[in-house]
Amino acid sequence: MKNARTRHVSQRGGTQVMILMCSAIVLLLFSDLSPLTAMAHPRSIERPYMQGKRLPGHAVPLLNNLKPLGHTDKNQPLRLSVVLRLRDEPGLDALIASQDDPTSPFYRHYLNSQEFNSSFAPTQATVDEISTYLRQQGFQITSISPNHVLIDVSTTVATAEHVFDVTFYDYQLRTRVVYAPNIDPVVPDSLINAIQTIVGLNDIALYHPNYIQSNHQPLYPHAGPGGGFTPDELRAAYNVQPLIDAKMDGTGQTVGLFELDGYDPADIHAYRQRYKLGALHASNVLLEGASDTPGKNALAATLDMEVISALAPGASQKIYLGSNTAVGINDTYNRIVTDNVAKVISVSWGECELASSAARLDALNTIFKQGAVQGQSFFVASGTSGAYDCVDDSQQQVLAVDSPASSPYAVGVGGTTLHTDAKGGYVSETAWSDPSSKGMGSGGGKSVHFMRPTYQHGPNLSDPARLVPDVSANANPASSYSIYLTTGKTKKAGWQVVGGTGAAASLWAAIEADINQSLLAAHVAPFGHAITAIYRLYNTPQLYPPYHDITTGSNLYYTASPGYDLATGVGTPDVWNIVRDLKNEPALSALGLRNGGFEDKGTNWIQHSSGGYDLVSAGNPHTGKYGALFCSYANCHDSITQAVVIPAFVRQLTLTYWVYMGGGNASSTCQDNLQVFFRTAKGDPITTVQKLCNTTVNGWVQYNFDVTQALQTYAGKTVQVVFAATGTSGPRSNFFVNLDDTSLQTLVVAPGITTQLIQNSSFENGHAPWKEASQGGYELISTVFPHTGKYSAYLCGYPNCHDSIMQTVLLPASIRHAVLSYWLYTERSSSLNACTDVFRSYLRLIAENGVIVADIRTICDTDVNGWTLFSFDVTNALATYAGKLMQVDFEAIGSNEGRERFSVVLDDLTLYVTHD
Repeated sequence: MKNARTRHVSQRGGTQVMILMCSAIVLLLFSDLSPLTAMAHPRSIERPYMQGKRLPGHAVPLLNNLKPLGHTDKNQPLRLSVVLRLRDEPGLDALIASQDDPTSPFYRHYLNSQEFNSSFAPTQATVDEISTYLRQQGFQITSISPNHVLIDVSTTVATAEHVFDVTFYDYQLRTRVVYAPNIDPVVPDSLINAIQTIVGLNDIALYHPNYIQSNHQPLYPHAGPGGGFTPDELRAAYNVQPLIDAKMDGTGQTVGLFELDGYDPADIHAYRQRYKLGALHASNVLLEGASDTPGKNALAATLDMEVISALAPGASQKIYLGSNTAVGINDTYNRIVTDNVAKVISVSWGECELASSAARLDALNTIFKQGAVQGQSFFVASGTSGAYDCVDDSQQQVLAVDSPASSPYAVGVGGTTLHTDAKGGYVSETAWSDPSSKGMGSGGGKSVHFMRPTYQHGPNLSDPARLVPDVSANANPASSYSIYLTTGKTKKAGWQVVGGTGAAASLWAAIEADINQSLLAAHVAPFGHAITAIYRLYNTPQLYPPYHDITTGSNLYYTASPGYDLATGVGTPDVWNIVRDLKNEPALSALGLRNGGFEDKGTNWIQHSSGGYDLVSAGNPHTGKYGALFCSYANCHDSITQAVVIPAFVRQLTLTYWVYMGGGNASSTCQDNLQVFFRTAKGDPITTVQKLCNTTVNGWVQYNFDVTQALQTYAGKTVQVVFAATGTSGPRSNFFVNLDDTSLQTLVVAPGITTQLIQNSSFENGHAPWKEASQGGYELISTVFPHTGKYSAYLCGYPNCHDSIMQTVLLPASIRHAVLSYWLYTERSSSLNACTDVFRSYLRLIAENGVIVADIRTICDTDVNGWTLFSFDVTNALATYAGKLMQVDFEAIGSNEGRERFSVVLDDLTLYVTHD
């Protein structure tokens, strides 16, 4: 077991030793966590062996080598949860991957709870079979979840021992006496494929809130009462204010809060009143055994609700209150996903991952997986004990991560120390830790159970384990949040300063609510399952840097560094930049109408003619062989209709068509006409686009109408576009209409396939395919001061220098979006204000005599400011050269100064091109 201490197990004699060793080996085959408790306590041999198989993974690492105090009281009540396996879990995994893949037709097409149940939830027949078995064994069923994943039962230790063929023992674990079975439970062969695990067989894991109250005066006092950050300061530091100013404050969004203790609404009211945040729209969901009465940990819910109020004052808050037991915790999470009301969820509670069995971790992950396919985001605190999240039986801290932050379907949120200027503006951040205060710090490290998910890739992301955290925000209690609290176990009543990664998780949940409101208002898909979008922003250079990269400090073990690190993840948010980056994702133009030119005759169209005519005709088409002919007979009433689905996230809708009107009544009034309109799938009117009369006859004319505003409320729904002509009782030849080349052009967000064109972008793999030129004859790729890794390109650094490094890339056949990025470090050569030394980046077309198609940036020695990331949108420059060879050039030219005076270091280059 990684990072955990081990001790020698006392030897036993004879055959018993062999039996125990074999049992341990068998269990190890099923779990990556060694179930040493099974070695210490063999199963009772006097009870007959039950026919069936054991469910693996119930051993708890924190009990390794502990000796039991004795048998658990057989009359002790147990509350258990039987977790059922999902149907077609490989299909569910594939669907989630498709929802996260910009090239997939299922991209961001999330399921509702009913759709999840119909495709992936255990069937009613499975539930009935397992329920019958449980009742026959003497269990009392207390609830069955709507998604059929959890069957909760009540029983006693004696009944559970008999049914599951286990023996329960008590253990002294630090300050608590806990119980656990000696071996994995047995279930009948007929149910082994239907039951995933049994939760509640031990009471080892207890969730703890991830907040810390400050004991001292704030190290860096701020404007809030007691010296904490105010809402305005937090908004300024993380660049949320532009959204708030635009009324994007979470209105219309619901943030869910996972809580295990109550709160006093008067405290929240006092906080919001102090900062003029308006009235809160909040509601409680109380699960069995839970109460909203504030207890000793009332600060947890209070902190969460007030931080969310600060950053997303317009959002509704739905507080899910459960009991702090294994069953209660799973029931609470499962209620959040089955309700599927809150798309953003804040979780400030957690437990040491080593206190959970592998089976329990997998059960919780199953619940989070449903949330992912429904587009829900769980922002989870990564812990407040730094890299040492667990304490073993000898009171020693052990390297470990917090659960459920380690779940691949959760966003683990770490902590920083935030420094701002006098106006609250962002200055810097460091990874948070305080070795002097019982080892406080940002939780982070490597999961011992979950493997690294596919989305977690990019610079510094190569370890095979799931890495925590993903993101971070301010958490140091010495410079943290101004909070109002009067209830619970608090060090003082009223205004105080509180920190912890729980606050950071709530901050991230709040800002996603703001971001989602802003994106939806712009007809752009919201975050949805946020974790993949977070890493896409990290791995794909953006015009606006989405994160503050934290490069200093540690979490007591892991140090912060450029790029991803195990202390702060990818960094802290620049919210306004994130919004602009997401809104600037490339848009794809698509046709909403099929067979718009009628070349497949009447396919996809519904025709109606009062004269009984086929309206698709070869007479007088605008293009091709066919068009639609209306009327040309007395008292005509003809129409042609097509049903179309309005994309869920559409930026623009344009209806275009060509019309030829002939004949008609000589009257100056509108006797004959063509009307174009939209109606709902049921036939109710939406909007009339145009009405053309016999008075406007003038041959073939094209018409274009922006119908975005009229149809945007029908996003994701089916509507009908109708072309209808009506004529008077005049002769057959008097009035007719030709219609052709119709289209409903939709401009939708569709990022497409993004490819990094530059190879060996960090110079770690030698020279190829780079080409160098140095007037001084120097080797440009060197180990001098790299930004990351061991190598970089070192240009100039000698008198009259002229160095360049270049690479040829093949542009894709289509280009929707292109961003060139690189890290640059320059040292100034002269004290003169004149631009005597320069670094230049540009793009050169290979096939046309080296023509420079884009002069990207020229940097003078007067612009020196250390390592800096430069990103440039080169879409327009490259779009007309799609499919051609392009050379990316970087050139430095220096004056007649000493070698050490002017140099340029270039590293970590990318040319990301999004294409079809």
